[in-house]
Amino acid sequence: MKKYGIFFRILGVSALFLIVSLSTANAQNSAVVEQFNMQLDSLVAELYETNDDDSEERTNPAYYRMFTPTVLYRSAVARGVKQGFDLPEEATDNEIAMNHNREVLIDQILVDVYKNNPEHVTKTEAQLRGETTDVVNNALKNTSEIKVNTNLPFRVSDSSLSSLETEYRKPNYWRTYGDVSLNFTQNYVSGNWHAGGENNFTLLAWTKFQLNYDDKKRITFRNTFEARLGFTTVSDDAMRSLRTNDDMLRLESNLGYKIVKNLDVSCNFKMQTQSMPSYQANTQDFVSNFMAPFDVSFSLGLNYVTSGKNWNMNLFVAPLSSYNYRFVRYQHLVDRFGMPDGRKHRHDYGTQIVFKPSVTLMTNMTWSSRLEFYTNYSRTFFEWENHFKFKINRYFDTNLLLHTRFDDNARGLYDPNLGFWQLKEYFTLGVSYSWQ
Repeated sequence: MKKYGIFFRILGVSALFLIVSLSTANAQNSAVVEQFNMQLDSLVAELYETNDDDSEERTNPAYYRMFTPTVLYRSAVARGVKQGFDLPEEATDNEIAMNHNREVLIDQILVDVYKNNPEHVTKTEAQLRGETTDVVNNALKNTSEIKVNTNLPFRVSDSSLSSLETEYRKPNYWRTYGDVSLNFTQNYVSGNWHAGGENNFTLLAWTKFQLNYDDKKRITFRNTFEARLGFTTVSDDAMRSLRTNDDMLRLESNLGYKIVKNLDVSCNFKMQTQSMPSYQANTQDFVSNFMAPFDVSFSLGLNYVTSGKNWNMNLFVAPLSSYNYRFVRYQHLVDRFGMPDGRKHRHDYGTQIVFKPSVTLMTNMTWSSRLEFYTNYSRTFFEWENHFKFKINRYFDTNLLLHTRFDDNARGLYDPNLGFWQLKEYFTLGVSYSWQ
């Protein structure tokens, strides 16, 4: 009986829809409007028989096909020919089921109109979509014809302009970067350890600061200050319990003028020494100290800078245009550092190449390197620093440093096995802090 009730209500709404379509001249007749609303309320009540609030259904835009001029909709014809108008038995309080039921009932009303009053069908669905597209296209074409009216209804007085305060902000072309870390390694062996061994502790402090200028047009000015100081415990030295194992102070600057993309004409300046004396075991004789040696270089050449997503590179080449100066503060160290004729000063000219790559190997691992080569064609200096940094978290990391040097002018540093090659390596765990 419930299905028959729905069917009769649908027929009532269909008949009312035909009355409205045939009597457009009397659309304002209050009796017709009232009767139509009653039939619509009946349809809503059937769909929402378990829902007390039908206010949203009364204004649902899904009913637009019942109120616009009659259009031959493809979905209504397909349902009438193939699918039929049977409503599912599931509860109508389900949102998907209610939407489906609503579409079925509206399609049935439209099919009744197509069969009984085909003369009222004004257009097909394809024609309706074409008209909508034409309206949009015409609106887009007309937008280019809109003209701006420049005749302002009023003018700003000079007195009003003079009262305004103007603030000028100059772009900041300076960028800073800093990295401070404190690293350590420790080894403890008890006195009765079966394999023997010695206790050992190493501490390394490392700081690096950068101050860079780039006007985004021609001028660049890059400055880097780096300092390292490390101590290690020693058991074979009766005169001291700590000895330095790393000590460096270095300032490097590069002033460039861009000539083409990524290529600058540059002046490169470097100054390097150490901060504390380094002693031989069981003696008071130091083998290096502050300003012993002290190296300065000034070079004019070409600087190529480029970068990618996870890497950057800096290559400086100064062919036959690099000036090098060395000063050894203490007379007993002049032979050790290759000073000619026992003098404390030396200077010469030659070719310099400095290569600085930096690569992010993986999420928490980076590799940075600095390679410097210099020759005046009578002596050769080569230095290659490799720094692998493994980031544990924001404040903890591990560091691996591989440092190689070659200096065939340092006669006092010659080794029977290594020759003029010098090697240093350490692996540390520590805390660090970076900012930029």
